[in-house]
Amino acid sequence: MKKTVIPLLLWMLCGLLFADDTKSTVPDSRASHDSHAETLSHSQVTSPEKSKGSPGFLNRAVNIVIGDWVPLGNPETNRFDFGRIQTLSTYNPIEGVRLRAGIASNSRLNPHFFVKGYVAYGLKDQRFKYRGEAIYSFTKKTYHEEEFPKNNLRLVYENDLYSPGEMHPRSPNNMLLITHRRSLNEATYRDFGELNYEREYRNGLAHILWVRRSRLRPQGELAFEWLNNEVVNRSDALNTAEVGIQLRYSVREAYDQQRRKRRPLEMTSPVFFLSHSIGIDNFLGGEVPFHRTELSVQKRFLLGNAARLDMVGEAMKVWNAVPFPLLVYPNQRICHHVENNAFFLSRALEFVADEQVTLRMTFVGEELLFSRVNLLNRLKVRELITVRAAYGRLSDKNLPGATGTYLLPPVSRYYDNLPYVEGTFGITNILGFLRVEYVHRFTYRDHPAGLLGAVRVGATL
Repeated sequence: MKKTVIPLLLWMLCGLLFADDTKSTVPDSRASHDSHAETLSHSQVTSPEKSKGSPGFLNRAVNIVIGDWVPLGNPETNRFDFGRIQTLSTYNPIEGVRLRAGIASNSRLNPHFFVKGYVAYGLKDQRFKYRGEAIYSFTKKTYHEEEFPKNNLRLVYENDLYSPGEMHPRSPNNMLLITHRRSLNEATYRDFGELNYEREYRNGLAHILWVRRSRLRPQGELAFEWLNNEVVNRSDALNTAEVGIQLRYSVREAYDQQRRKRRPLEMTSPVFFLSHSIGIDNFLGGEVPFHRTELSVQKRFLLGNAARLDMVGEAMKVWNAVPFPLLVYPNQRICHHVENNAFFLSRALEFVADEQVTLRMTFVGEELLFSRVNLLNRLKVRELITVRAAYGRLSDKNLPGATGTYLLPPVSRYYDNLPYVEGTFGITNILGFLRVEYVHRFTYRDHPAGLLGAVRVGATL
């Protein structure tokens, strides 16, 4: 818990250092979705300093941390922002304390062309990591490239730590995901280059197409090994090349456009994701042919005024024989608007499968027990209950020793006849974003590598 609290305190300190009463002069921009009769949609550029609350330094610090970016120079004329505040200092067992700093241009530099990137350094592994992006927006932007609707062509290059058991292959590497000891000796160093095109439409449909070349190198005691005539061979890297498409559909969309992010206003509309990626052998240095399909459905339910329930269901399948870094794991999740918590007590590569389904449910009280206690209600502290379950199987073609596969890490196990289930009970919305919860493992408690229970301090940002 101590290693989790320290970065949070550093976030607060950074918020105090960057806190400023200067009001943003970024102009407003609005975009409507009129294709659906009930559609709510607008895009309003605001600054995190404008959020409601007491004018005290603590409130300003929290707003800066949640806003995640601060202007470099005069907020009325700056062309670059500094961030992300939330990832300035984090901790993971591989890098130890990780320091990261980045910049991003805004529309004052050019309303169509944007650049952004970061540099990070781990005090334990003593390695530099970095990411750079160049984005061309076919529509003129008010402040930044993520404003709705997106119509962007993006070139990305990244060299950073990557945990295949804790991160979706296409998730941004914010390094808040790798915590505790789940990825120790189960992660890789990854460098990749990608060209993608993302388009959002006013009828709720969106798509992204990409081509990517990636190289994975094992970290720590992790090894890429395979059998050939009963002889163990080892490789120092896994090279892949892929093309893919992801479709997203939301019945209604509405956003409050802030300085560097957009906050969804329509949270109860179901969101559907469907994606397929194709690995190509002998293309851009790729060594593994594969097909991977994913389906995700996310929905928030309002239980009157008493509470809300977020539900996320996902199904994934890899159709070919592939090395274990390309298989599916419980924490390879697509994050979107609704709360989509990670599995916490399982090791990163503990449950291995080539087809898998997961279900995540998060219950947050609104006008329930805590709201009836005057002090807790004034602090806006709320009840939190979550349940997460995953189940899958590993087909014969991906068993260790089969052609095209690697030997599995010692920590990896197959699913039996039961799903893996864990749940939590705690409190959330402390200071507007902190939460404390006890996490309990209900099944597969005989696995020596897994935690049975733990107290977790986290943040919902």
